[in-house]
Order: sequence, then structure tokens, then C-alpha cells
Amino acid sequence: MWITEKSRRLNIMAWIVITVIALLILRLAWMQLLHGPQYKKFAEENHIHQITAQAPRGIMYDHNGALLVTNRPSFAISIIPAKYSKDWNTTLLLANIIDVQPDEIERLLKVGAEYPYTPIRVKRDVDAVLQAKIREREDELPGVIIEAMPIREYVYKELAAHVFGYLGSINEEEYVKRKEQGYKPTDFIGKDGLEQEWEEVLRGIDGGLQIEVNAAGEEIQIIGDKKAIAGKGLMLTIDINLQKAAQDALMEQIEEGQKRGEPTKGGSVVVLDVRTGAVRAMVSYPSFDPNQFASGISNFHWNELINNPYHPLTNKSIQNVYPPGSVFKIVTAAAALDMNYVTKDEIFDDKGVYILDGWKFFGWQTKGLGKLNIVDAIAWSSDPVFYELGRRMGVDSLASYALTFGLGKKSGIGLQGEEEGTVPTENWKKVTYDEQWYAGETVIAAIGQGYYLVTPLQQAMLLMAVANKGTVYRPMLVEKVLTADGAVAETYQPEILHTIYLRGETWDLLKQGLVAVTTKGTGLGVFQGMTPIVAGKSGSAETGTGTVHSWFACYAPAENPEIAVAVLVEEGGEGSVAAAPVVRKIVEAYFALKKK
Repeated sequence: MWITEKSRRLNIMAWIVITVIALLILRLAWMQLLHGPQYKKFAEENHIHQITAQAPRGIMYDHNGALLVTNRPSFAISIIPAKYSKDWNTTLLLANIIDVQPDEIERLLKVGAEYPYTPIRVKRDVDAVLQAKIREREDELPGVIIEAMPIREYVYKELAAHVFGYLGSINEEEYVKRKEQGYKPTDFIGKDGLEQEWEEVLRGIDGGLQIEVNAAGEEIQIIGDKKAIAGKGLMLTIDINLQKAAQDALMEQIEEGQKRGEPTKGGSVVVLDVRTGAVRAMVSYPSFDPNQFASGISNFHWNELINNPYHPLTNKSIQNVYPPGSVFKIVTAAAALDMNYVTKDEIFDDKGVYILDGWKFFGWQTKGLGKLNIVDAIAWSSDPVFYELGRRMGVDSLASYALTFGLGKKSGIGLQGEEEGTVPTENWKKVTYDEQWYAGETVIAAIGQGYYLVTPLQQAMLLMAVANKGTVYRPMLVEKVLTADGAVAETYQPEILHTIYLRGETWDLLKQGLVAVTTKGTGLGVFQGMTPIVAGKSGSAETGTGTVHSWFACYAPAENPEIAVAVLVEEGGEGSVAAAPVVRKIVEAYFALKKK
């Protein structure tokens, strides 16, 4: 009995030992086979620490090689999470010194916890005084370092800011998408403009020090120093001198308009090379200084920008849409001529009012403009003539030509937020508003009012189409990608976006009408005596609130076109009064710069 009991206990103990050994073997196998690489990585990271050094972003140049966006040396107050005490009193002390909320420091520490040896920049672009304050208290701030790093510098501040864009802290969604590319949760990333669109090209490859440490975490030696590799640069199509001339001309006109009592608040300029689609200038006013974002924008300045009623962060050239006004009469005339609803010899009688089904539609000249052919109607911007052409064609035929000219479509310029605008049809109104289309809406549409909406870029492209007799190039902002040492890595060629096929006579009549605008019509007062001759069209687009947007779009020279220009002065009044003078200054600046 005793032997049996002893044997039973030994058997139980044996099974327990066997079970424990089996579990240990299974655990070891699980660790080695399934998680071996992970534990190996942890071991290596505990043995070798890498302190990241940020790579400078690629530099941007203008069409002539002028420096536009670069990097300058700066210093940041950073935290190495693995060495930081994480004591709340330490955080309070640091927050006090650098004037950052302690909760914000805690948030950054939490975000950067995944990378214990990657510096978390809690205060960027600090001056010598703040650096000295940190050094004085370094014994009380373990893990807090002063880090040398490049910081983005926009040489011309607000000039072309909407083209360049700006940088900002990477958000959670962006980090998830880019984590595999080496991004860290505390990185800065392109947030708008070219900085965003060309992020992969502009971003360099970070370097840093590899430091061997012992089991206690003490540094033994530096075993590697990986140099940061700067990002590739961009040569843009922008001519910064023309950009400045365009912005100055627009700002001056806005100030003059305000003195006249106009409620003008901003505007846009687009200048395109009609031979390639290259954007030589793109102005959106009011603007902002992207340097504010380079070191981390304060809540105060961010709120100032987003609460500004004039929306300085919006690129009005592509992200806002407006009624095209009488510039749209180019499309109406093209459609009517091409479909034989009018000939060059037909004579209209503009009496200042047009009557349709008992409704009166007035022209801008209520006394009437008298006898006009189609070229005269363009030159003097006769509303009654274009009312009649709209009635003859119908809204859907008009819309088909508007689409052919590229309205209602994004250009693909390569900037975020581009609007496509609106090209209305009978079915569009039914789907959008569940309402039928009325004949009166067609005649209004024919003069660029009603539901039609366009961007300033689309207006410039419309004039490019006429200048080239149908060839429309995709607007381009980048000519070349450059290596860090300035060598050409890639060159981009002009791309034909679409071709508009009209009869040669139709193009000729459109061109004659646009030349007549500046030589005898509504634009004569502004463009009289100007060399070279400009071919263009003014527009005064009603906003529906009692004010008028001012448009002028043109190409020049009329005989051998080089550039197309579109100017919008928001709520600036008549196109020939507000926008046309801006166009003249820009065209003169372009040819003056060309001579130099």
C-alpha cells in the first residue's frame, strides 16, 4: 500500500515535470520561430541606438534659376524619449522655459513613444537666449537636447505662397500611409501646394548617429555616422519677377477700388505660356507667409488665418469658382459660328433690351449699341446679341461647347483642391434642383451668368485655346527635377490636354473680335496705344448680392501669341475699369522682363 502511494506520487511529479518541460519547449519554439525576428530587433535596438538627424528638403528655383524655397540652419529644443525622466515636474519646468503647454509636451511624448531614440522637437527655430536657458538647467532636464536642424525658408515670404504650399506636423492618417517609407509620427510633411504634391521628391533621407550602449543604457562608443541625404530640388515654370509684378498690380488695383468705395476684398492672376502651358505667374490675394508654418505655427496665428473672412489660405486661382461674366461670350460666339446659327455678315440691332416671352433682359448699355455684326458684338460686349445667340442654340448645345473648351473640368495642374466649376444643362438642373429649365435661363447663360461657374485658371486656358486656334496645353508648374547638387535628374515636356476643332474662319472671327475689344471696343480706354496689341475680353459678373466681380482675360501679342492672362478682382466693379488695368501692367512687365 505504501509503495503504491509512493509510486503514484512519483508518477504525478514526473508528469508535472514533463508538462513543465514541454511547456517551456513550446514557449521557446514559439518565441524563436514566430517572434524570433521581433526579439532580435528588440535586442539590437537595446544594444545599438540611432539618434536621427533630419535631412534637408529639396530646393525650389524659378524658371530663370532664382532661389525661391531653401533651408537655413536652425536649432530645436528636442527630447530623446528613452533618456527623458517623464516626471511631471520636469515637464512643467521645460514647458515654463520654452513657453509650450505641458499637455502639448505630454502629447508629443506619447506620439513619439514608438521611437525612443528619435528626437521629438518640442520647440523649433529657437534663438540663442532660449538655448542658453536650456543649457543652464540641463542637469534638471535629462534627455532634453539642443538639436541642430535645417528649417524651411520661403525667400519671398507671401509671394507665390499658394504655389509653394507649406509644411505641418504629420497627422495620424498620413503617418499610417507613410510609415513604411520611414516617416516618424513627429515629422513635418508637405501640407499644401508643391510641398504636398512633390513630397516624395522633396523629402530627403534622414541620417544620424549609431551609438553602442551597455545593459545599463550607458553610451560606450559611436559606431556609425550616417550622413543625411538632401531631397531633390525643383525648377519651376514660375518667373518670380513676373509673379511680383502681377501681385503688385493686383494689390494696387484692390487698394484703388477700396478708395472708390468698391467692396473688393481679393483676387487672382494667372499667366500661362500659350506655347507650352507653363505657369509664369499665379497670384491669389490675400496671401500668407508659409514661413509661419516652417517652425510650427502657433494656435494664435493659425486661428488668425482660418478665421480671416478673406480666406488667405485658399488659392483663388484654382480653388474658388465665379460666374465667368462676358468672357464667356467667347464660347457663345464660337458655338454659334461653328453651328451656323450666325454668320460674319449678319447684322443685329442692339436696342439696349431683349424681349423673350414678354420678359425684358437689359444690356449693359441700356441706350443700345446699334447695328452690330458678330465681331462688333464681341468688341462692344453686346448683351442683346448674345441673348439671341443663346436662344437660337439652346442651353445644351451651349454647354457642349463649354465642355469642349475645358470648362466644367479640372485641368490637372497638380495642386490639391482644384475645382471643376459648373456647366449647366437641362438635365443638370433637374438632377441638382429637381426643377425644369426655363428659356430665360438660357439667354442669361449665354452671357456667362446664371449657373455657370469657372476658376481664373479656366479663364486663362480659354484664352490659350483661342490664341492657339484650339490647342490647349495642361498647365505645368514644374519644368525639371534636380539632384541635390543641382544636376538635372528629369525634364518634363509640354502635354497637350485637348484640341478644339473649329473651322478656320471661326477662329479668325473670334480673334478679330478680341483684338477689336482693345483697339476700338470696351477695352480701348485702357489699352489704347499699347505695343504689342493685346487680344482680350472684359467681364463684369454679377454676384447676386448687388456687387460685381471684375474680369479681364487676354493673350498677347495678338499676332504671335506668347502668354495668356486672366485677372479677377473680387467685387471690383466693371471689368474694363478694375481688371483691365491690372492686365496691362502685367503684359507690360512680361515684355519688359523679356527684353532684359
